Amino acid sequence: MAKPNLRDEILTAGLQALHKRGFNATSVQDITEAAGVPKGSFYNHFSSKEELGAAVVGKYVAAGEASRLRLQDRSRRPLARLRNHFEALAAGAENPGAPGCLLGNFGAELSNQSPIIRERVGEAFAKWRGAIAKVILEAREGGELRDGREPEALAAFVLDAWEGAVLRSKVEQSRAPLDAFLEMVFSTILA
Repeated sequence: MAKPNLRDEILTAGLQALHKRGFNATSVQDITEAAGVPKGSFYNHFSSKEELGAAVVGKYVAAGEASRLRLQDRSRRPLARLRNHFEALAAGAENPGAPGCLLGNFGAELSNQSPIIRERVGEAFAKWRGAIAKVILEAREGGELRDGREPEALAAFVLDAWEGAVLRSKVEQSRAPLDAFLEMVFSTILA
């Protein structure tokens, strides 16, 4: 039987705890207890909670890769793929108490506190924005979208609007902001 990788166990437990409770509200002790490992094991694999936080961003992005790959599925029209992408995200965020987007959460909580986490979150947003921009460009080139604005600018707006809708959804404990995002973006902005 293969021996479990303690680093991966700590990273997985860290992702779950930090996503649910936030960075500052989660201690190393909380993470090691959730992972079922001694506190010393944490420091054998991570020099600090900040280093773990940066690794958590990478794990979160990797977990979302399948969703971003669906954006490349050319068996569907570009804007349908993009809408489906955000509808799937909305379905995952509609439960009261859902933790929201880890990138948005970390961006809001840590951007003035941790340069390395801010950098990782920025890289993740840039990658996501780039994936959205490719779909928007494909929609324009295929005649589905006549908007002459730059795909990167539209993608940045769409991503910013999504993150704002997720935040409002958490505050209001309602899916209504997510539905408003879908309606406005896909019937007005990208129509």
